[in-house]
Amino acid sequence: MVNFKNLSSTHKKYFYLILLSALLIKIFLVFTLPAEIRSDSLDYHRIAVNIEKFGEYAFEPGKPTANFSCGYPLFLAGVYKVFGTEQTGIRLVNSFLEVITGIFFFLICLKFFDEKYSLIALAIFTFLPSNVLFTQTILTEPVFGMLAIIILYYCLSEEINNKIFFIGLIWGYAVLIRSSFSLSVFLMLIYIYKNRRQLFEGFKIKRTKRVIQYSFLFMLGLAVVIAPWLIRNKMVIDTFTIATQGGFTFWSGSNPDATGTWYYKIEESNPLFNITDEVARDKAFYKEGIEYAIHNPHKFIITGFKKIGYLFSSERLILLYFNSGDSGGKTSTDVYKSISPFWIALVNIPYFAIMMMGGWGLLAFKKKKFFLYGFIITWMITFFMFVALARYHYVLIPFFVLGTAKLLMDGKNLWYELSLTKKITAIGFNLFLLGVWASEFYLMYR
Repeated sequence: MVNFKNLSSTHKKYFYLILLSALLIKIFLVFTLPAEIRSDSLDYHRIAVNIEKFGEYAFEPGKPTANFSCGYPLFLAGVYKVFGTEQTGIRLVNSFLEVITGIFFFLICLKFFDEKYSLIALAIFTFLPSNVLFTQTILTEPVFGMLAIIILYYCLSEEINNKIFFIGLIWGYAVLIRSSFSLSVFLMLIYIYKNRRQLFEGFKIKRTKRVIQYSFLFMLGLAVVIAPWLIRNKMVIDTFTIATQGGFTFWSGSNPDATGTWYYKIEESNPLFNITDEVARDKAFYKEGIEYAIHNPHKFIITGFKKIGYLFSSERLILLYFNSGDSGGKTSTDVYKSISPFWIALVNIPYFAIMMMGGWGLLAFKKKKFFLYGFIITWMITFFMFVALARYHYVLIPFFVLGTAKLLMDGKNLWYELSLTKKITAIGFNLFLLGVWASEFYLMYR
């Protein structure tokens, strides 16, 4: 493992050059790339404006909500407080946050690679077109991605100490930004218990005390951040919940018409959408979705695999973000078809390459695999259960960039290092991805 302080002056120059160049590109886009605030972005924006102006977490003054977890709207409101409610401020902040993300990603790379391949991985990650475009959005991805990378950096250090309380704080805020990150909390608890002999010295009783101590500190950090939001929701809408959209997102992936993602005019397909009480609506959707899954387990499982397909589908959503589709009544597929093939290729081909190569490289890692695989698996399990969108694979990109760098570094030797099982897994994953992307573009252009 290479220490940043030990980098040569030449490699440090390349490091700063990569981050600075990417920052300048993003700042240029802030002032040249227009985007309409709509869909999730509009909802986040409306809540943030009400927080900033009236101190209320609500879509409209006097109508409190818990539809979204509070992390991102609060962050957005803070930016609005300083820079105003125009998109320019949040885009600039996102651009600088990506510098922090890049620094921690590079530090992660140094745990696996030498300076050369760490810089290559950083360049791939930083200049990936879809990653650059996400900094220009009012979406959770940039700030959530930064927190997730910081968490991953700590986890891969494989050293449990008093800093775990502060990691608990960061982890808790990441959950408040994306509640789909909740399942990952168990990874830390499992890791501490499973590796107690390697982590802590002393006899069994002393190690057990340390397991309890650090697990408690971690959970305390989580609770300090999450508990106030849960208490607020109990006081305001009479339920302890992180978000009241869970039932809707579960039912959307567990009903007779479910496709695995949002589908056209979904809100016109069920009278439950007419329930004005969001807590009652949330419970009703959960009940209906669970009943369907219990009575149709085979269909639920099949749809679950479709959700994974949508999770790894093309970068269509980030391209759609910057293309409004002027004509009313157009589906998202219609709008996607209207985008220039040049832009579709420019954004998608690098993503396709990273996912294809990264799958092989990830299977070749021989150390620090628990969290590398754990975060990917818990994320996939979450979206196997709930509805999936293409942009949700954003947080998985760093893992596949690491895998890509591993493949580039090991070259042909990687094939001989992988077991037969891993080779079959990698080939199967590649075929799965090719099937997803081929189906997507066939249905779009047929």
